[in-house]
Amino acid sequence: MKDKHIFFNPVRMISPKLDSEAERLEELHRQPVSATFTFEQGLVVMLCKLIEMIRLTREAYFTNCANDLKVFHKLAEDVDQQEKLLLTDLACAKSVPPELCKIFVMFPTHLGRVGDYSERILNCCSIKCNDGLNFSDIANQELEQTFRLMLDMMINFRDTLIAPNSFLLEHVISQATQLDQLCQDWQLAHVERLLDGSCAPRASSVYLDILESTQSLGRHLKEMAEKFHAFVQGSLMPS
Repeated sequence: MKDKHIFFNPVRMISPKLDSEAERLEELHRQPVSATFTFEQGLVVMLCKLIEMIRLTREAYFTNCANDLKVFHKLAEDVDQQEKLLLTDLACAKSVPPELCKIFVMFPTHLGRVGDYSERILNCCSIKCNDGLNFSDIANQELEQTFRLMLDMMINFRDTLIAPNSFLLEHVISQATQLDQLCQDWQLAHVERLLDGSCAPRASSVYLDILESTQSLGRHLKEMAEKFHAFVQGSLMPS
């Protein structure tokens, strides 16, 4: 896709430039932000950066923020900048079909909000570290499961942008639903632990904020996956 105003190809969304990078996706988060990206290139690069942000957040939580977080904040700045570039480019893309624009126009904004909630989760991890808050073994196990599910869901969604796959999108939607339900269940269980004195009230607000931010993050991914799934399903239907 040489014309940056060409939108989504329902058969193969990725441009030749990004297709050549597909084997190095694990390093794609290092890609500098660029106004020359096609719309789909920019989305994939944003997702790669967000995936790395969640990985760094998980590491910060379980190592008590021992590592330098400058990398995280640089990634967050990149996500914010790429969001602005994609929205500016989209607004100028007069040739974008309205029906496609209606579906995908909010994707950069959704990913930007995923970045915001990732930062909120990291801030909670920093408070836990700086204030010396001790989380229960149960809370640690719950959050470990949360981080694993978030990462897997985001990686799966990234992969569907590279090669649209209806089955994998359905799996992403299922994962997002599961994540939301887990967070609700754990919020209720946490209240019970507070009442029976088995967890520290001082750490409660931080733990609950992590769960609420995780829910919000997952809901943004789910909304994108649902819209994209409807589009892919429609593109596969015989005309």
